[in-house]
Amino acid sequence: MQITQLLSSILNKKSTFYFLLGFTGLVSLVLFFINIKVVTGDEYTYMYYVKGMHQGRYTYWYFIKDYIPDTFRNPGYPVFLYLLSFINDSVTFVKSIQLLLLFAAIFFMLRIIEKYDNSLLLKNLFLILVNINFVLLSYSALIFPEMLMLLLITLIVYIEISMENNNWTKVLLLALIYGYCFQVRPVILFIPFIRFLFFLYQYKKLSVIKNVTFITVFILTLLPYGFWNLKHHHKFKITPIEGGAGAMYLGYWSPKMINQLEDKLWRNVMYKDVMFNFAEMEDVPHNVELFNNEIDSVYRVCAKYISVEDTIHLTEMRKHTNLFVTHNAKYTEEREKLFNSLSVMHYVKDWKYTIKLKTYSFFRLWYTGLSFNEKGGKKSLTTLLPNIIAFVGTFTTLILFIVYFLTCLWKRKDIIKTLAIPLMLCFYFAFFHVPFVIQSRYTIPVRMLYLFSLAFMIYKIHFTQKNTHEPHQNI
Repeated sequence: MQITQLLSSILNKKSTFYFLLGFTGLVSLVLFFINIKVVTGDEYTYMYYVKGMHQGRYTYWYFIKDYIPDTFRNPGYPVFLYLLSFINDSVTFVKSIQLLLLFAAIFFMLRIIEKYDNSLLLKNLFLILVNINFVLLSYSALIFPEMLMLLLITLIVYIEISMENNNWTKVLLLALIYGYCFQVRPVILFIPFIRFLFFLYQYKKLSVIKNVTFITVFILTLLPYGFWNLKHHHKFKITPIEGGAGAMYLGYWSPKMINQLEDKLWRNVMYKDVMFNFAEMEDVPHNVELFNNEIDSVYRVCAKYISVEDTIHLTEMRKHTNLFVTHNAKYTEEREKLFNSLSVMHYVKDWKYTIKLKTYSFFRLWYTGLSFNEKGGKKSLTTLLPNIIAFVGTFTTLILFIVYFLTCLWKRKDIIKTLAIPLMLCFYFAFFHVPFVIQSRYTIPVRMLYLFSLAFMIYKIHFTQKNTHEPHQNI
């Protein structure tokens, strides 16, 4: 009890809040400058999209005369980069803007916290958890869509709970933000429909006409890219015609090929983890051989769809090792079908491995892995120290979240109910990404909601009385 009172007295001060807020900003800046020169595996393709759009071509192969229109990514993040390029076309400028997006996300998250409980103690708990999970803050200096998605998701939740009534402004604004959010990361697709079905059932909270308008406007935002695909690839599809099946296929094989860079698709690699691995090192060469033989057979089947023009394109494309090869629509569609059928076959046939892997994946999405033998061989302790700290911080946070979530599920369901929106988004992102290649950055857009949920559970269990009045949530 004395420890709780001591912590309460420290964490319930404005001086503590300003210190933690300043410290969060300082850590963000330090990580920004540490990572400012880091080039991600996706940076080249994203920045080449910008160059292509300046020439009226949505492709990173804009410099090829008879180029193949893009098959790989929705245009949300490339358009964001394209618009920034009219101000300044440097990568450093983009990263600086993403740092501002991070600060904006923190601002809106603190405003969200006020709607749940206007407590300095709760805000301070949240900021402490953010700094323990400092990996979140490092993404501003990386050319990935995650910082943009982080702000969009945080903004969506802020609008959901802060606008007093479901008026037309709120309905239309949310529909448009959801629509753009989908173009940045299509993972968001089903959330607007879940919202629509909820208010269809709870029609007294939102009129049917407003609810139908919301989902209609959202659907309309999906159509332009769908018609773009129809025009350029002869298939109406609101997501890229490649990617999903390949990610699911590699999701099966990558854990079996630890420390091996696959060079057949997207140069994916999964390093040997200190804690959990799904293949013995002596089995890896055999698994690599099986993978290579199988994917080569896929390419042989699809070879009949390659034209003379495609062969010329491929010769040029393979000179640019930082870009992913793009095939014609027919080839891409057939390859996706084969990857999809092979993935399903493997997952069903190897069901014990599948259950273990996907259960692990659900939790692995929330913490930074730890490997002692990444690129360039074994690392010194000094080099590994930041990774060790990141692993300890994120893994400890995950354990705490599980413990407190189960405690609330057992004894304090009122807390779970209060956290319905942030928890739903967190679980949704985790479940949606489980079938694919394991990358913890996929949960970065909801990581602040995750940390707030943990902070709120700790706050309610240890620092407030059970019968404390819960704030009214406007959704």
